[in-house]
Amino acid sequence: MRRDLLLIALLFALSFLFFGDVLRPDGDEMIFGRDLFNLFHPVHDFAFSQVAAGELPLWNPYLFLGFPQYAEPQMSTFYPPLWLATFLPIGTVYALLYALHLGLSAAGGYMLVRVLGGKPPGALLAGFVLGFNAFMVSRLYGGQLSHLMTITYLPWLLAAVIWAIRERTWTATLLAAVPLGLAFLAGFAPFFPLLVGTLFLVMLVMAIQAWQQDGPLSSARVLLQILVLGLFASLLAAIQLLPTLEMARYSNRVAGASYEFASKMTLPLTSLVRILMPDLYGSPVADASYWAHTPFNGYWEFAIYVGVLPLLFYVLSWPYGKRQWRYWFVLGLFGLLVALGSAGVIHRILYTLVPGFGFFRIPSRIAYLFVLAAAILTGLMFDYWFDLPDDIAMRARKYLPRVLVVGSIILLVLIVLSVFWQAVQTDPEQLSRTEGITGQLVRLLLLGVASLAVLIWGYRLGRWRLTIITLALLMIDLWGYGNKLVFLEKPEPELGWQMANLALPTDRNTYRVITEGLLKNKGYFYGFRHVDGFDDFRTDSGLQLAELAAWDVRLTRLLGVRYLLIGDEAQNPGTDVPGWQVLTEPAGVTIYDREDWEPQAFVVHDILEATDENDSLELISQPELDLTKTAVIQVMPGAHCSIEPRDRGVNRVDILSYEPHRVVLETEAPASAWLILSDLYYPGWNAFIDGNQVPIQPTNHGLRGVCLPGGLHQVVFEFQPRILIYGILLTGLALAVLIVTLAIWGMRRFTPARKK
Repeated sequence: MRRDLLLIALLFALSFLFFGDVLRPDGDEMIFGRDLFNLFHPVHDFAFSQVAAGELPLWNPYLFLGFPQYAEPQMSTFYPPLWLATFLPIGTVYALLYALHLGLSAAGGYMLVRVLGGKPPGALLAGFVLGFNAFMVSRLYGGQLSHLMTITYLPWLLAAVIWAIRERTWTATLLAAVPLGLAFLAGFAPFFPLLVGTLFLVMLVMAIQAWQQDGPLSSARVLLQILVLGLFASLLAAIQLLPTLEMARYSNRVAGASYEFASKMTLPLTSLVRILMPDLYGSPVADASYWAHTPFNGYWEFAIYVGVLPLLFYVLSWPYGKRQWRYWFVLGLFGLLVALGSAGVIHRILYTLVPGFGFFRIPSRIAYLFVLAAAILTGLMFDYWFDLPDDIAMRARKYLPRVLVVGSIILLVLIVLSVFWQAVQTDPEQLSRTEGITGQLVRLLLLGVASLAVLIWGYRLGRWRLTIITLALLMIDLWGYGNKLVFLEKPEPELGWQMANLALPTDRNTYRVITEGLLKNKGYFYGFRHVDGFDDFRTDSGLQLAELAAWDVRLTRLLGVRYLLIGDEAQNPGTDVPGWQVLTEPAGVTIYDREDWEPQAFVVHDILEATDENDSLELISQPELDLTKTAVIQVMPGAHCSIEPRDRGVNRVDILSYEPHRVVLETEAPASAWLILSDLYYPGWNAFIDGNQVPIQPTNHGLRGVCLPGGLHQVVFEFQPRILIYGILLTGLALAVLIVTLAIWGMRRFTPARKK
């Protein structure tokens, strides 16, 4: 036990050593990551500022006409490690979170190998591979924080499940639910099917084994344990899962997705070669840029490199490993085939047969199963290589030297050809690419020779001496790949937003902007409220309104858009859309405005009733309908409003206060009317007129509307999501059960009778 703890501590120490000075950023510096800079930093900054002000970050008014940030799972609102940001600079927090989770991933790999019967040396190597493979490390450059935090818990989950089933106690079953609950809170939803699906596969294998060994009752117990584990994990994370499920009902994925959507970013067959040479197609941070014929983010989405020696162990596990380990080999192969999309056949079968599978895109991420399998087999095979039966050892000693010689000759020939091809290049770009290819071939040759030497002759050195040498080889291999992807950079303000901040009025609660060619989320840092934003998971109605507003001037006015900002790199649509006038053209942006913009809140005296969302979308799309005079409402059951025409007098709506979770208006109308607030309609918002609650009804396909009596009134909109209360109660109950379970388990584990 003490040795296990020391080796796990070593893996954490290596993780923090890997990040080095990145853990101590200066000033405004942060660890670089594309999504970290463009997506997470703005929304996390909003969340942390809300917490500092004593509020929960529930509703973000700066993006998507407002959106329920707490319900978007990848914002990780209720994930405890993210709360570090309340006490530390955000740049330090991000680096610490990465270091912590790579260490957790490595420790999870160690524990899984130990649970599977592996010895400490092999478990140490497996943990290192699982923490620092290309799938994990390349996502640092991609800035995919929630991805890493979520997938970190898969090895812990598998280790906990196997342990709980062997313990055959309900206390162990409840404790084993903790990794899955934390993964749910970490929040990258596209990895949830991977977690649950892998758990399901392990459950089937263990249930079959239990049936074969002890009969159907034992198998049924295994199934019941897994069911209880999944339920308890869901209760632990209910504070996040319930709001997410509610948002899913209104999201842009509620109607399912085509296979074209579900198969977007499948692993190309040409990227399989990156299993051997991770930077064959260049690197986004090296001299030769990433030049593969795939999207730029394919560099990290298609990264499946685990190291040369782990790949050898994976391949050798089938002919030389124990028969029961072939499950991991098959699991890894299954992951690669699913990642290939339609080229691997299995992905389309899952899309057709598994409900909800089509909601998630980028199948290449399923290749993590290959990474997991390669790491686990590295740990198991490393120790087993010392104890090979004589006949198997003789076969290995016969064939591996031949592989070394033949493989070296092939690679040397390829290197020579690459050098000759490099010598005849005149185009600088092609020269850079061929230099990179030559470098990758040389790298593969050196690491391949070293890895095969470990397998052929290294086992004469003794177990721990060889462990140290192998760990050093893996550090040269995997850290040599990953170090270039870890660096500090100061998030530079975007020039277009800076100029807009100087040029436009500061009362930004009274208008919205729409942009092209600027990073949409970064307007938050200057207080701008955007019709759109950067996030794949959002409300369907908000997405449709944003898309319509891009070209339909009636929708632009309806949503309170006063300015159109066009970055220098964008195709300029301002002259093509009627009503826009150039206001100013400072460096980095062209700013258009319109004189006929409507304020964010206004009153109309004419309504049209829609039967459902599709009907409302069709009605507001009619070009002859003036949406500043007529409201399209979806009448809720039991709601009734008598609208009177405005024969005389004027309507007035003043915004007295606009805060993320509370909007206060003062209205005056000569007759009963319909009040429209051009913020997103969403459950949890309540409206009060002079202190009396009134129903909010979906208006103009996704905005908020209430029936307004004539006269002078104060109208208050407050965000009080009931679903969050339910989630808090369920999570609180589950935590209480967990504490009691821990106490019971601890007493049983550490009492003298138990020790004896």
